[in-house]
Amino acid sequence: MDEFAPYNYLDSGRFVGADIDILGDAALRLGIGMRFVPLPWRRALLAPGMGEADGLFQLAPTPERFRNWLMVGPLRTTRLVFVVMADSPLRDFAGLGVLAGYSVGVVDGFTYTPAFDASTHFLHEGSVDDETSLRKLLLRRADVVVGGEANLRHAMRKLAVEDRVRVLPTALDVRGRYVGFPRSDAGRDKAERLGAVLRRMHAEGRIAAILRHRLGG
Repeated sequence: MDEFAPYNYLDSGRFVGADIDILGDAALRLGIGMRFVPLPWRRALLAPGMGEADGLFQLAPTPERFRNWLMVGPLRTTRLVFVVMADSPLRDFAGLGVLAGYSVGVVDGFTYTPAFDASTHFLHEGSVDDETSLRKLLLRRADVVVGGEANLRHAMRKLAVEDRVRVLPTALDVRGRYVGFPRSDAGRDKAERLGAVLRRMHAEGRIAAILRHRLGG
């Protein structure tokens, strides 16, 4: 887990956010403690295999990850959107072709959709996080930024730039977000127990209620 507002981040020395609430509730139901370890994303992907963590969240779904991890979830979904400057000629997203020739801000190590990740029609301008991508957009070092809508809107409010940028109406995709465990006996036990609790929480509407409380809407 890396800091990823508004889903998980440090506030006055305490971890908060929608994902923290969901997993904290799940831990209470399981009768276990849960310690959150913030790591840079590339290191976080290696942490369970190195014994630094039991599992990892939140993972975007890819065939490779389903092969390599025991993927539990989805924990929730994320709407992937594009942000441009208010004066950008790009009015909406109508397929990857509209991005041809543009520089698109992405977060290094993140996966978006297979077609987007593999596209060579535009430049992938890497950054360490969504806030840095937005700063590049403001400096005209990127033409477009892609990311989770809640994350980007949080960064827009933090930077006080909601009047200078806009979110394109049509999303790139809506994708589930998962918790990953190593493919081991211990990992399988944890995955099965957490998966059962998350399914109950979804069925009860508990996860939807947490997301409404944390994200609004």
